[in-house]
Amino acid sequence: MNKSLRFIGISFFVVLGIACGQDSQFSPKPSQIPGPATSADFQTSLADVKHWRMERRIRIGYNGSEYERPELEWTQSSFIQPQMMIHDRYFYDPIAGKYTVDRYLDDVEKRYGGIDSVLVWQSYPNIGIDNRSQYDMARDMPGGIEGLRQMIADFHRRGVRVLFPVMLWDQGTRDEGVPNWMATARLLAEIGADGVNGDTLDEVPRAFRTASDETHHPLAFEPEDLTVDLGLLWNNLSWGYWDYSFVPTVSKYKWLETRHMVNICRRWARDKTDDLQHAFFNGVGYESWENIWGIWNQITPRDAEALRRIATIERAMAPMLVSAEWQPHTPTLQYGVFASEFPDNRRTLWTLVNRNDYNVSGRQIKVPYPVAGRPCYDLWHGAELAPERVDSRDHSAVLNFEIEAHGYGAVLCVEGLPSVPPLGMKIEPDPQVTKLLANMRELAKTPLASFSHEWKFLPQQIVEIAATKPAATAP
Repeated sequence: MNKSLRFIGISFFVVLGIACGQDSQFSPKPSQIPGPATSADFQTSLADVKHWRMERRIRIGYNGSEYERPELEWTQSSFIQPQMMIHDRYFYDPIAGKYTVDRYLDDVEKRYGGIDSVLVWQSYPNIGIDNRSQYDMARDMPGGIEGLRQMIADFHRRGVRVLFPVMLWDQGTRDEGVPNWMATARLLAEIGADGVNGDTLDEVPRAFRTASDETHHPLAFEPEDLTVDLGLLWNNLSWGYWDYSFVPTVSKYKWLETRHMVNICRRWARDKTDDLQHAFFNGVGYESWENIWGIWNQITPRDAEALRRIATIERAMAPMLVSAEWQPHTPTLQYGVFASEFPDNRRTLWTLVNRNDYNVSGRQIKVPYPVAGRPCYDLWHGAELAPERVDSRDHSAVLNFEIEAHGYGAVLCVEGLPSVPPLGMKIEPDPQVTKLLANMRELAKTPLASFSHEWKFLPQQIVEIAATKPAATAP
């Protein structure tokens, strides 16, 4: 081979190697970061992913200004979101001719604890049967623009944010006269919606952010499967289509920006355990999608109850779950139990999952030995814990509690207060934690194992409709 050609070839592969990324033992594949094989590998793993995060932020020119906007702060606690079909029978009463938002929300609240946002799906499977575009189909919903405004206001009254989808592939139906980003921003500003789900998109393009801001009604953006790292800068939410292993993986985009909300989605799954455990471990959300284009895939009673308890804790602890000091895979003391640590300036929260087929009890995690009056709480069971000091030379203690098979745990320790409380004085939890403990204590009276995990299909029957009388002339 010619020497100059060989030099060019070698140079090409060197440059390619540099361009492809950095040397990391725990590199993402594609939106999940593998965890350490054992607790002994924790420090090595943590140092590696921290270094990867630092370099990746530099490479994409990262800044978190979109996550500091007060009008988009709701995204950071939007943990539970279903995709909802507009023909859902709990959402609209065709006989009365009105939206039944309260009926819809009462149902999901009763079954799995309610939702934080909803994705209202107005287009397919109907799109393509005529020349109406995705925007026409929204405007043609019952009540038109005014009806949509009232429907969204009804969701807002119950504290639920509303998103609509955008289909960039809908270019061959009816032209709106402006690009998708302008048409979407203007329509959703007109009806008072809160966000956009980018159907099939690996990022909602930056043009949507600009168009939305120009309306002075800023929308939040949620690509279906975020894989373009740069899109993290203006897409505050995303769905996550994940693969699962025994050792929980870490959300790449949550790791790059802890305020980014991922809603894990596996629409056809009948057993949601992997999805819910990975969501809770990462402190992210879940896409509680059950009506899939008219096919009903209802969450089982056990998964629904697990979702209720997960959401109860996540909503109460939402400010801690965006901690910039988040440490996934903090060491645990039992095989098959994995923990994430979320510290803030005076408290630390641990979310735990038991990946085993059996209950695990006894010593679970080691914590700094608490000064008198600074308590630790088992949030999952709604009880205070008694830290056990095992070595007087070690300024640490262990916490003992039980986690069900394929179950969950959560611990909150109050620590690092500015001064030591007076002798005999106990630091009481704040009102929100007190309420959370009471709620979880009541729920914990019934173990998750008591709920059925059997998936059942919904029988459906065709309703006979009388044939239309033939017309003498074309209508």
